Amino acid sequence: MGWGPMGWINRFITVPIFDWLDGYNLSYGIVILILTILLKGAMFPLTRKSYISMAKMRVLKPQLDEIKEKVGEDNPMLLQQEQMKLYKQVGVNPLGGCLPLLLQMPFTLAFFFFFPNLYELRGESFLWMKDLSTYDAPITFPSFLGINHISLMCVLMTLVTLLTTWYNNATSSSGVNNQMKYLGYIYAVVILLYVE
Repeated sequence: MGWGPMGWINRFITVPIFDWLDGYNLSYGIVILILTILLKGAMFPLTRKSYISMAKMRVLKPQLDEIKEKVGEDNPMLLQQEQMKLYKQVGVNPLGGCLPLLLQMPFTLAFFFFFPNLYELRGESFLWMKDLSTYDAPITFPSFLGINHISLMCVLMTLVTLLTTWYNNATSSSGVNNQMKYLGYIYAVVILLYVE
């Protein structure tokens, strides 16, 4: 079930909803899909708030650049004070995009703990996967760095993460430096290697 808040989320929210959906005799792949959609729907207000905050930061980008030109980057304390003054004037919280996403993490991690340990998924198939309790391995090869297969689901997850990161970086004009833009790509590859 997981530990701490993740265990409580699984025990009091995920398991009852899973059992209720299981009562309709649906494929477990469909049940997982519905649970994921319900999670995204429940988290939508937080996600929306995060996107609105990021949009406000994009709108402030020209004014932040003006402050940077006026003050200069050699005085980081004064630069930060001027930026905070602008944020207070406009009513924008620079962490407003991160905090809602941080509140979603326990729910996402709860799913991460719940599904791999679910006994009901053993031997159940969905689409091309023969067993939902383990990885799908259409491609196997001799072990390299402890990896001896490629899971299609993990590859699809990585591709979606990479495309989302690319889209966010392409549409974002916020003051994120170039090194921060690469974190999404690095995260996707690390998760692929970890899950594989």
